Amino acid sequence: MKVLLVQAHLGRKEGPAPVFPLGLCYLAAALAGHAVRLLDLNVWELDEARARLKQALQDFQPEVAGLSIRNIDTTQRGDSFYYFKTVAPTARLIKATLPRVNLVAGGPGFSMFAGPILERIPEFNVGVMLEGEESFPELLQHLDHPEQVRGLYLRRDGRVLCTGARPLPDFGRLPIPRREPPLIALRPYLPGDGSNIGLQSKRGCAEACAYCSYPMLSGSRSRLRAPAQVVDEIEYLQRLGASRFSFVDNVFNQPPAHARDICAEIIRRGLRVEWSAWFEIGDTTEDLVRLARQAGCVHIGFSPDAASDAGLARLQKGITTRDIDRSVRIVGRCRGLKAGYNFFILPDMRWQELWQTFSYFVRIPWLLRGRGRVFGLGWIRIEPETLIHRQAIAEGILRPDTELLPADEQGLSGLFYCRPSTRRRDALILRVFRGIEGGLKPALKAWLRKLRPWRT
Repeated sequence: MKVLLVQAHLGRKEGPAPVFPLGLCYLAAALAGHAVRLLDLNVWELDEARARLKQALQDFQPEVAGLSIRNIDTTQRGDSFYYFKTVAPTARLIKATLPRVNLVAGGPGFSMFAGPILERIPEFNVGVMLEGEESFPELLQHLDHPEQVRGLYLRRDGRVLCTGARPLPDFGRLPIPRREPPLIALRPYLPGDGSNIGLQSKRGCAEACAYCSYPMLSGSRSRLRAPAQVVDEIEYLQRLGASRFSFVDNVFNQPPAHARDICAEIIRRGLRVEWSAWFEIGDTTEDLVRLARQAGCVHIGFSPDAASDAGLARLQKGITTRDIDRSVRIVGRCRGLKAGYNFFILPDMRWQELWQTFSYFVRIPWLLRGRGRVFGLGWIRIEPETLIHRQAIAEGILRPDTELLPADEQGLSGLFYCRPSTRRRDALILRVFRGIEGGLKPALKAWLRKLRPWRT
């Protein structure tokens, strides 16, 4: 069967290179025996992407088209761009070009809002919920009777229904996703710093952060790939010309022994690569960080999210500010390693907590001599099936019937975990931190560059 897998366009260019469509490559590998093509619309500007899609549909004449929705919006209150607005026009274009094609929705963005998306976009025949490496091939065998396949959303008698929950795939048994022609060319993704080229060593997240949808999307336990298989994939990427990449695991260093084994295997094979990953602060130890650096890690992302012990407890982070400070010291002692930290502004934060957040915003670049920064500072985007969603309803920030998939970009403004009564305060906070980003931090970096003997 001919299958065209399409990555939905974000609606704008972001960064020097698009994010590599790793999920679709996993799906393509699972569709062995079918004629599969992959089209990432983000390689081009939106108008050209639509023309390319129409041409691909006319040339390939697929019987099934899968449209992957990776992100709904930026989740950033200060940059509330709505990626989802491109999805319905893309679905209409596909159906207008090939009216008889079976159009399937999927991707993490779809899984978060499966019912509403299928209700709003009638061009979708069916939707694949969560990971599709098993359900999508089974769907192709039952296109006339998709209700026989678990893990799908479909329409029956004017209603959107789910065919039932489906266990997540055994990630360790999935084949290495191919990243080469004729399926896809890696070249358009190489101009970036490597953070856009993803590699997975595991799926799932055992953390219980109050705002996070990862446990819903990928499960609350880690499903691991063998370290040797992970490093085989790194060697495969190298052969294709990619020596920089990012581990896109929810958390790389959980469990710590798995992360250590991957780093040790990279070192044992003598691979010269550079990579980044997200680390959980509580499981971050100096010996693991040094081993990761030796294995090629150049950047670690930390997401403490709150700058006070009260805020950390409220977000169920399982750490204290002592752990944050310890992570900064560990990175500071590891030559050549950079780190980024994310923090949120929470409702009803006292001025002392705001000051602590401001303090980290300045202290982290200073203590790490320019090798660290706060790369995220904002407000929590409220998402389905999270504790923050329930708290926002209980606190009167949202109504119980508030739709978390907005009708348009303007609707995003009311979906952040903040109070209308603090709007002026929040606007002031944004101006202050943008001023720091635009003025104070560049001046601090310039001053630190002059202190070359101090730099590590």
